[in-house]
Amino acid sequence: MLVAVLVTVLYLVASMKIVLPLFRTISNPLSNATGVLFYGTILGFGITLNNFSEVATGALHFFASSNQTMKGILYWLLFATIAFVFSYVVFRLSFLLVGIATSENEKAELAKNNYTIAGLHVVVFNITCLVVSQALVDYANTLINYPQFPN
Repeated sequence: MLVAVLVTVLYLVASMKIVLPLFRTISNPLSNATGVLFYGTILGFGITLNNFSEVATGALHFFASSNQTMKGILYWLLFATIAFVFSYVVFRLSFLLVGIATSENEKAELAKNNYTIAGLHVVVFNITCLVVSQALVDYANTLINYPQFPN
């Protein structure tokens, strides 16, 4: 549990540190709409980490049961890193997708407190995190060499 808490805290702090400067280029200080988008983005990062934490916890328990706890912790860190990179890529792609879907200048609209644009970004980002990260988690689970049991 301590590993999960530490990784989660580091993950969320890193998430805030990487996306906040991007929002500050849109509006400094943050407009209310940009703030909503910022909070929604951190939620999306958390959703992805939550999906990955299930397989990471399973890996940690598996390796700890065979006296390889450090290997389990390294897998936790690997899965958190994959979740982080995935979240950041999806975050950047959500800006591209919303830009294609709308005719407005997104950055200008966010600076003007356009909650519709902010909400659209949050929905696109979080739905993508919910749906695609689970498939990525299933694939990441294949990285662990669990023993094969005969049928």
